[in-house]
Amino acid sequence: QRRCGEWFVSDTRCGPMVHARLGVAAENSGKLVSTVRREAKHLAEEENLNMVIVDGPPGIGCPVIASLTGASQILVVTEPTVSGEHDLERVLSLARHFQIPAAICVNKFDINEEMTKRIEDRAVSAGATIAGRIRYDASVTRAQIQKKAVVELDTPGAADMKQLWKNINLAAGMK
Repeated sequence: QRRCGEWFVSDTRCGPMVHARLGVAAENSGKLVSTVRREAKHLAEEENLNMVIVDGPPGIGCPVIASLTGASQILVVTEPTVSGEHDLERVLSLARHFQIPAAICVNKFDINEEMTKRIEDRAVSAGATIAGRIRYDASVTRAQIQKKAVVELDTPGAADMKQLWKNINLAAGMK
C-alpha cells in the first residue's frame, strides 16, 4: 500500500488543527481525508468542542466524498467562473445524494456579478441556501504576508467573512 501523506495535530492561536501534508508528487486520497476527519472528530470530543470544520478539496473525487461523509451541513465556496459554476453543481449534487444541507458562498463575487447571480440562482434551485458573498480584496495577500487571519484586518473583505461566519453559525443554531 502506497502512502500519499501524513497527518498531524497542530496547536494554533485559534485552537487545535488536524491537517495533512502530502508527499512529493502525491495526490490526495479519500483515505487520508477520512483519517484527518476521524482524528479531528476524536479531538473535538476530547476537548469538548462543538464544531469540526473540514476544508475539503476542490472537485468531486474521492477526497471530496470523504470530506462530506458524516457532515451535518456543508458550505461550498465557489468563484464566479464557468468552472466554478460547474464544480458547484457537481458538489451540490453530491450533497443532495448524501442528504446534507448545503449553503454556498461566492468568493470574489464582484469580479463577475452577472455570473454570481446565475450561480446563486442555480444553487437556490438546487436546494442550497446563500450563506454570503466575499468581495475581491487585495488585503488577503497582505494578511498572509503578515501571518494574520484576514479577519484581523479592518477591510471590506474581512467584514464579508465575519458576516459569512455569523450566517453559518445562525444556520447551525449557534451564536
